[in-house]
Amino acid sequence: MSLFHAKHAKHAKSDDMPDGQGALLSLALMRTRDAIAGTEDPQGRGGSPAMLAPGARLARLDPDHRAAILLAELSEDLPLSADDGVAGASSASLLCRQADGTCASLVRIDRPDLVQFREAAAMVGHYAELRPDRAPEIEVQTHGLMPFFAAIRPLEPSRNPATLEMLARAMDLTTAAVMRLKLALACPRPTQFSDLIQPMIACPSHPTLPSGHATQAFCLATLLTRLDDPQAPPRADDPLFRLACRIAVNRTVAGVHFPADSAAGAVLGMQLAHYMLARADPAATAHGAQFDGRLYHDGGAVRDFHYGILAEMLDDADPATRLRGPALAPRPAPLWATLVARARDERADRWS
Repeated sequence: MSLFHAKHAKHAKSDDMPDGQGALLSLALMRTRDAIAGTEDPQGRGGSPAMLAPGARLARLDPDHRAAILLAELSEDLPLSADDGVAGASSASLLCRQADGTCASLVRIDRPDLVQFREAAAMVGHYAELRPDRAPEIEVQTHGLMPFFAAIRPLEPSRNPATLEMLARAMDLTTAAVMRLKLALACPRPTQFSDLIQPMIACPSHPTLPSGHATQAFCLATLLTRLDDPQAPPRADDPLFRLACRIAVNRTVAGVHFPADSAAGAVLGMQLAHYMLARADPAATAHGAQFDGRLYHDGGAVRDFHYGILAEMLDDADPATRLRGPALAPRPAPLWATLVARARDERADRWS
């Protein structure tokens, strides 16, 4: 089949046609049908029950429909629990529905108090000195993070379609989860504390903590690490996690996030990755975790976020963070599991 014919082999949806030709195609198909079928009555062929497993049927759907189904499967077991507060909840938790039907905390986040945010505004302002150096990264990262991770772990559409789809669906879930937590916690942005922050990019309208970029970056780093080795722990000196740190810090450089936002996002992102992998493989491990923003300080002084602090968090040496709480047993997600299995196969065959 020629490239031209391959392009139009899917019955040429009208939205795939050049501008103005959708109606022309419809008219052409109508006339072709009239010429071939005429006035004959269609005779229905015999049928048989569906023989494919649900995962195989899923693979036949259009990408946007697969995305909707997978997001629904992954998010249905992540209810939110938050205390009431007109000015925002003091704490909020994403719960994990387990195989036995009970719910346990996947991650709990306690917000810093307003005094901590106010005092951290000066640190955000000082980070502005790095803007000329970081500007290209910051601008590109407002639109997507994947090219930066693909520079470390090559990800090509022709060789890694399942891996890229898996990571895209993971980003869908992180967006849904982080937005629910942001809305519940209602933490103000740095610009609300000082007129001198003056971000170099448009400041998002949603609340600040946890950082969505940090959540996505640390989720990607964790997923890519555990695709190669399901038992591999996160390491602060791993290039993937160094990249995740840099992406998170870039948001503080840009003037739109506090360091505590990045720390909370790091915890949330790693937890969501563990959750997704545990739903694909019952043998994978997942534990409850907590980030307590009230404790995120250095003896009362404002605390930054960087590789060294990430290392403390991962070593359980950070008083604000607990990453290995009670063990969890999430319910299997069979459709998601088929996609993760295909992604693992791609990684196993990457030398071919």
